[in-house]
Amino acid sequence: MFKKPLKLAGSFALILMVAFAVVGIGFNLYASKYLDAATPYLEQNMPAVVSWDFERLKPLLTPESRAVFETEQGQRVYKMFSKLGRLTSLDAPKFLNAKAGVALDKEPYEVINFSILGHFEAGDAEITLTLVTAGDSYQIDYINMGSDAFLAPPLSD
Repeated sequence: MFKKPLKLAGSFALILMVAFAVVGIGFNLYASKYLDAATPYLEQNMPAVVSWDFERLKPLLTPESRAVFETEQGQRVYKMFSKLGRLTSLDAPKFLNAKAGVALDKEPYEVINFSILGHFEAGDAEITLTLVTAGDSYQIDYINMGSDAFLAPPLSD
């Protein structure tokens, strides 16, 4: 009496588990493609991003992002980021997502989002970066830093 419904439920559960496994494996392969390509760029350039020296950051930015950072508000935000103090270490980057696009007047490009946990003098910060492909390399299009250190009073010199 219960054999048929139990077989159906078991088959459905098995199909569901296989589907989740296939999706998980596919995402890991997809993520590793971007991580393998972008990790050397991030390792080389993250110290400049968190140096709090805009002149070191400027060449890494897309023209649009550079224009935003050069405004008074952009400079205030970057100065606020400097409340974190000196970088002590970075965890490995985590791939969040990617999408491809084609601008009418430009080559095809990819937009890739990463998250990196940074350890600073004033505490940890979750750094979210958006990279845009620029030929064989990348440019930074977006930077966000979230940290409880922004709630604390500034470090004394």
